[in-house]
Amino acid sequence: MDAASIVILNAAAVMAAFFQSVTGIGFGMIAGPVILMVLSDPVAIVISTLMSWLIGLVLFPFLRRGADWALALRLLGGAVAGLPLGLVLVSIASVAVLKLICATAIAGLTAIMVVGAPAARRPGLRGDLAFGFLAGVFGGCLAMPGPTAVIRAAGLGLEKARVRATMVTFFAMVWPLIFAGQWLSLDIGRETFLNAAMLAPATLGGLMIGNWAASRASERVFRSMVMVFLVLTSMTLFADALISLAGAMQGIGTEGDIR
Repeated sequence: MDAASIVILNAAAVMAAFFQSVTGIGFGMIAGPVILMVLSDPVAIVISTLMSWLIGLVLFPFLRRGADWALALRLLGGAVAGLPLGLVLVSIASVAVLKLICATAIAGLTAIMVVGAPAARRPGLRGDLAFGFLAGVFGGCLAMPGPTAVIRAAGLGLEKARVRATMVTFFAMVWPLIFAGQWLSLDIGRETFLNAAMLAPATLGGLMIGNWAASRASERVFRSMVMVFLVLTSMTLFADALISLAGAMQGIGTEGDIR
């Protein structure tokens, strides 16, 4: 990995951990796409998983008492059911297709965060399990279980502190399951863990800076910045995926011409 890639990855880790501290939006949704674009390898989602798991381990002891444990467990039940589908998708999809899925997911989830989701406001076990199922699919495929879970918790009217505590509790339970599934379905080598270890200091640094800034600035400003960043990331991923797909199609066409 060259120096520019290392700088980009560490900057993304700091920014993602910072915004997660302030707004509660998941690390995977912010840094995951950047890691995927830089490495162009499905194991990039494993690095995102490990960093998100690290954040959860740091925050869980401080926030667990304020969580809605019943909601967290229902979301977990749905996620367990959805996780295998996400793992199948990531194991069979090419990098270009995975980028396209990621770009589409980010665009759709960002839109839902902005305009809201009526279904998320209907209480009941079925809704909790459904949003948990989607969290499991996105967690297995893209290391992004957070957005749909946050949308559900916020839609039910939980106050900000309770949403954050519930999400951290949910993550503390779901990230080990996601990693175990990735371990079984992907070819995870030593380099993946080395890259994760390289990003750990930046992730923890961003987390600490975010905790310091959370009480000193408007969350609305930071959330607006996150939304702009996600839109730009989605557009970049779309372009990158289409270029990759066009190159693959051109390669197939050239091979056919040679034959």
